[in-house]
Amino acid sequence: MGFIRNDKTYAKYYDEFVVLLGTGMRVSEFCGLTKSDLDFESRKIRVDHQLVRERGGKYYVEKTKTECGCRFIPMTEEVYRSLKNILVNRKKLKTEMIVDGYSSFLLLDKDDKPKVALHIKNEMRWAMKKYKKLYPDKPLPHITSHVFRHTFCTNMANAGMDIKTLQYVMGHSDVGVTLNVYTHASYDRAAEQMAKIWDFKADAQGKQRKSG
Repeated sequence: MGFIRNDKTYAKYYDEFVVLLGTGMRVSEFCGLTKSDLDFESRKIRVDHQLVRERGGKYYVEKTKTECGCRFIPMTEEVYRSLKNILVNRKKLKTEMIVDGYSSFLLLDKDDKPKVALHIKNEMRWAMKKYKKLYPDKPLPHITSHVFRHTFCTNMANAGMDIKTLQYVMGHSDVGVTLNVYTHASYDRAAEQMAKIWDFKADAQGKQRKSG
């Protein structure tokens, strides 16, 4: 992200990447966002549809991947700022494209049409290609929009978000998906959690002895 932020070519995509990494949205959900889906006063994002474009160029809006995909995602301070930046830099159009009754899409391509998943996937692919060329001795793993979603979920789990809340934020229909696919256990995390449990037990036993 530091490379993207400071790169003259790809810095213009930085705010898009911040939103994806800071919300865990599916990329097609992000592309489907309209201005009316953003509540800056309450700092929340409504996610209840996604934007898709067929190979022939036809755009259409469809429901989220699952019924549980309809949700509200809180805006962190960083996401809030990036969404504001996207709106400030968004081109003012005389006529907004309407897709299945939706208009004023947040993200626009160079032809003033709504961006779709392929646009963002290409942005990431081109940025990674440049990074590898500039820093061949500092390789990064393969990064995609889905990796951002994966990373968000793992970060929230490691920060202590309970699994049912995380399932809601991710829009998963089955908590098993949240548990088994997106989060990863690690030795460091296990050691940290066990230390907290034992410290809590020791503290509780100490207080019990004092009161006895």
